Formats: sequence, structure tokens, C-alpha cells
Amino acid sequence: MSVRFNFKDCAIFGVDLQNCFGHSQGGLYVGSPKKILKQGNKLVSHAKRAGSLIIFSADWHPPDSDHFQPIGPWPPHGIAYTWDAEFLSGLNISPGSIILYKGTEKTQHGYDPFEGKTKNNKTTREVLDKNKVTKIVFWGIATNYCVKAGVLTACKLEKYKVYLALDACLAINTNPGDEQKAIDEMKKAGAIITSVKEIINGK
Repeated sequence: MSVRFNFKDCAIFGVDLQNCFGHSQGGLYVGSPKKILKQGNKLVSHAKRAGSLIIFSADWHPPDSDHFQPIGPWPPHGIAYTWDAEFLSGLNISPGSIILYKGTEKTQHGYDPFEGKTKNNKTTREVLDKNKVTKIVFWGIATNYCVKAGVLTACKLEKYKVYLALDACLAINTNPGDEQKAIDEMKKAGAIITSVKEIINGK
């Protein structure tokens, strides 16, 4: 980035920063979130002071979700109202942050944060539209699944300038190169691949 980032009309979108993915005892542990929480919290704090909308998505599955084995590909995780679904203890959730719950129905996989709803049943699109958001910065877990799903939907809608703060993301590299393939796909869709430092400092 060659110019200072404008946080006006911007949403900072933290994806699935939950115990299930970021705690060693979680149902679908991806890896240590220490590094990405440090970067993401820095971004959230700076953006909040600059007037950005802060959003977090969360897996919120029923116990019998088709997302889980043997029907789906994953072990049970992020089950609603359990410790596993709670946000990571080190996450900075500032007052006024919007929480979007996804995968809430038995047949929903809930990868895409745009499928989420608030507790008042407002959709992701409705939240963004109400706050006149024109830019979205995504970060969170996992780069090549739910983060990617949100980025691709945002790009497809052609309403937003879409950024990925890569240094605040954690990937599931089941196969070598999985993360890079996801990054390439997001970039091809129109997302700007950047970092927290570049966003805050504008260079």
C-alpha cells in the first residue's frame, strides 16, 4: 500500500476465532493463535479508534449437525452454548462489536460468514448495509476455509473493496500448499492481500 488506509466505512471482520480452532483442547484444533491474535487485536484496536465497524463470526452448530462425521467431513466442534464455541480468551472483543452466528441449522455447513446472523436475526448483508460499509478487512481461522469463503463472497458481490490481513490468519495445511492455493484464489477473485502493518501504517 502506498497511501494511508482509510478506515471510514470499513468493517474489520474476524472469522471464527474460537476455542474449537485455536485452543489445543478444541474440537478441531488448527494451531496456536498467539501470533494472529496479537496482529488481529492490534488491527481491531486501531480500527475501532478510527471508527470502523468490528465484526466477528462464530461457528454455532447443533450437536447433530450434518457438518460432522460421519455425514460431513469434520469432527464435532463449535457446538452452540459449549466452551468449544466460545471465543478465544485472548481475543479483543470491543464494546459494540457485532457477532454473527453461522452453521446454526442441522443441514448448514456454515463455512461462509455471509451466511451468519446476529441474535436479532440480522444477516451479514443487512449489518454491512446498515453501517454503509464499502471496505472489508478479513482475518481469522482458517485461511483456506471460512476466511476464504467470506472473502470470495464479498468479492463476488462487487459492493466492497476486499482485503485479507494475511499475517492475522491461520490455515489448515492438510496438504502442502493448501494455504497458498487459497491465497491465489482470493487474489484472483479481486481481494487485496496485505498485512496488519501495511493497513495501519499505509506502507
